[in-house]
Amino acid sequence: MRMVDFLYNKIAKPILFKIDPEVAHGMIFSGLKISSKLDIIKKLISYIYSNSSEPVLVNGIKFKNCLGFAAGFDKNAEIYDVIESFGFGFMEIGSVTLNPQQGNPKPRIFRIVDEYGIVNHMGLNNCGAIKVRKNIDKKGKPSITMGINIAKDNKCDFINAHKNISECFKILKDVGDFFVINISCPNVNSYAGNLSDYVHKIINSLREIDSEEPLFIKISPDIADNEVFDITLLCERYNCGIVATNTTKRRDIIKRRDFDKIEGGLSGKPLKNLSVNKLQKIRDTSKKVPIISSGGIFDSMDVSERKNLGADLFEIYTSFIYEGPSVVKKILNQGALKKS
Repeated sequence: MRMVDFLYNKIAKPILFKIDPEVAHGMIFSGLKISSKLDIIKKLISYIYSNSSEPVLVNGIKFKNCLGFAAGFDKNAEIYDVIESFGFGFMEIGSVTLNPQQGNPKPRIFRIVDEYGIVNHMGLNNCGAIKVRKNIDKKGKPSITMGINIAKDNKCDFINAHKNISECFKILKDVGDFFVINISCPNVNSYAGNLSDYVHKIINSLREIDSEEPLFIKISPDIADNEVFDITLLCERYNCGIVATNTTKRRDIIKRRDFDKIEGGLSGKPLKNLSVNKLQKIRDTSKKVPIISSGGIFDSMDVSERKNLGADLFEIYTSFIYEGPSVVKKILNQGALKKS
């Protein structure tokens, strides 16, 4: 593991971080896509990154371990069989929209290296629900739990969002283990009305299609406490979980002022306190709602803190980029999460 860390931190990362972030992402993705076709490579990765973790049961779903890979990396369900090899207990693909989308103009990913942050203004680019379904049917479901993150089309108005999301859900509902409804993407227009009414309309529409499918609502760290309260009670009523949180539009939590006018969602270490705060608000409201905590998780101490606050599962993304793939093994082998 020390050699792997050395190779990533001293060779691969310095090279990748000199390249445009989206180009670097594309290079890594292409390499993993090639690896997905080679069983020997996937077995080697699994051997290197094997960890001492144990399964957990949340909302009736068995997870190989409590640490997952957040949505945004494998948008089109092309490399999830390689992602599972790094030791994750679950993953999210997407966000997936009903129709294909190109996303926002480039450049649309920006690193804040000194503060271990990333600003993402991708804009929900993906190949659409039908193509994603074909990719999963062709590749087959992974051995670990797979969530599918769904969002409305950018061109769809909020009045018809529940219909748009429901049509996407119908296409994908048989190939996911759970579904995350992304109502909080900071790269598209935000809902300006009563947020809980909006969420209620979406959940009700999805429950009419399937009353048992495990659902999670992904919330923004920027919403007001009363909105957290209302959405939490709504999720408790409909037996839904919450993913807390998405990225933030706020810039006052970073030192760099040159990012004040750069649009997009901020992730990484600067997001930590906002995410923890929303987790606490949810648990203050309900002891029953399943929570996936995401945002600013970099080590086992971050996970232990959120576990103590009542989170059931945890997701990373930005720390995977800054710390390298070994961050999964390090988190799962240390502290309160280490298998006894």
